[in-house]
Amino acid sequence: MRRTGGELVLDSFKAAGIETVFGIISVHNIPIFDAMAREGGVRLIPARTEAGAAAMADGSIRATGRLAAAITSTGVGAANAAGSLLEAFSASSPVIHVTGQVEQAYVTADKGFLHGAKDQLNMLDRVGKAALRAHSTEDIAQTMRQAIELAQQGRPGPVSVEIPIDQQYRSIDAAPMQPIPRPFPVAPDPGGVRLAAHLLANARRPLIWAGGGTVAAGAGDEVRQLAERIGAGVLTSAAGRGSISEDHPQCIGFFPVDALLADLYAQCDGLLVVGSRLRGNETRNWALELPSPRIQIDVEPSLLGRNYAMDVGICGDARLTLAALLDQLPASRDPEWLATVASVRTAVRTRARATLGPYEHIMDDLRATLPRDAIVVRDVTIPATTWGSRLLETYAPRSVLHPATYAIGMGVGLAVGAAIGQPEREVVLLVGDGGFMTGLGELATAAEAGARLRVIVFNDGGYGILRNLQDAHFDGRRFGVDLLTPDFVSMAQSFGVWSAQVRQAAEMGPVLKEALQQQGPSLIEVDMAAVGPMATPFTGSARLVPGH
Repeated sequence: MRRTGGELVLDSFKAAGIETVFGIISVHNIPIFDAMAREGGVRLIPARTEAGAAAMADGSIRATGRLAAAITSTGVGAANAAGSLLEAFSASSPVIHVTGQVEQAYVTADKGFLHGAKDQLNMLDRVGKAALRAHSTEDIAQTMRQAIELAQQGRPGPVSVEIPIDQQYRSIDAAPMQPIPRPFPVAPDPGGVRLAAHLLANARRPLIWAGGGTVAAGAGDEVRQLAERIGAGVLTSAAGRGSISEDHPQCIGFFPVDALLADLYAQCDGLLVVGSRLRGNETRNWALELPSPRIQIDVEPSLLGRNYAMDVGICGDARLTLAALLDQLPASRDPEWLATVASVRTAVRTRARATLGPYEHIMDDLRATLPRDAIVVRDVTIPATTWGSRLLETYAPRSVLHPATYAIGMGVGLAVGAAIGQPEREVVLLVGDGGFMTGLGELATAAEAGARLRVIVFNDGGYGILRNLQDAHFDGRRFGVDLLTPDFVSMAQSFGVWSAQVRQAAEMGPVLKEALQQQGPSLIEVDMAAVGPMATPFTGSARLVPGH
């Protein structure tokens, strides 16, 4: 049958099971949009920025576990998506990014063709897992298949495909597109599993460190079962939150660098790291003294032992590997160790709560009011970074999203994508005024799509973490941290979005209940100047230069 290049892109989306595409139309991608509009079968969400489109695809993937795609224009349009693609790469999120290109004859000529860019392919390759070019219409189907397979293999990540505009318009005789299945999970080496099982069987005081790979593999049940079988305390990375319910008595949670864990690490006689790179910000830049012996499970072999030496490294899917360990490990629980884990679990939470001041009330009202299965997206802001990332409990995988790059503003697109990908669940975005302003236009995207997104803007009139850092270390001088902010309530109403303001901590519960009744998005502004400061100012974990 005759198919245009744009139609072949649509066929590829359908073959991969992609149901939703986020993007901005352009003269250099209009044949793809035309195909989706004429033939249907894939939902198109028009974003307001290319960065937002790529972040929305990322958020949808993280919330659902299903592929999604982003489409941008060439040149500046593709470059605008680069930050969000880098975020998706850091989060191991397999975003399928399709971008236009200038006509095939001018792709490498650098003649100043409309929307032309210097070495766009290499730029996109640097911010993602890979970037490919379909040189001709005949190449499109195979190039798209290659990109979709590559994005999901090993450690997942975003893959970009650029297609010259004349090749999008061309028609060729094409065979029907065959389905593009997900890759088979990587089975672990039996020898490595036996070694790991031997070490764990001899550990009386084990710990499990669960990372994002457990969520990606759907290994939450296996993490819980193994922890209960061997009596292990469970730590999580930020991306691994929800791999075990945070109200489980053995879940310490996302507190790996808390000073109160030093004694726990010293007593531990076996550490199992599952699907985590042991990132710098979660290990004090690898200065954290982790217990031995150490076992690491990861689907990407190059990550085994990269940041910490391991006694056993197993390349394999987290769910399959944990299931294999469960088959070989007898039940063995040390009551004294479990009591120690429970004591540390309580102590770290008690100490963290003491820093919150009036925001403890806000946090408790959020958790009491939100459904248990609500998806909470945290942008980088003081409330989200302090209590939102540790104390606001999450109970299941894919129920909590955060920017893996820790860059402000990424949470906005992630939240819109999550709300569109999971329309039956409540999605809540915790964001500061600074971060929200970087993605403000995507509130219109959420409104247009009727997304059930609840935006909670914590407004302190600037970049609060950096302001606190300057107040503490720069002799009271402030620079670049105090910002003009709009009237967020009126601004949201101008988009047709229900909105309200909270000026006292006790108001959060009733206002949030009303926000949750809205069919489309809603916005709550928390006036932090009126609510009051935290009991302990938060300055973040960044290192200062000598002398500060």
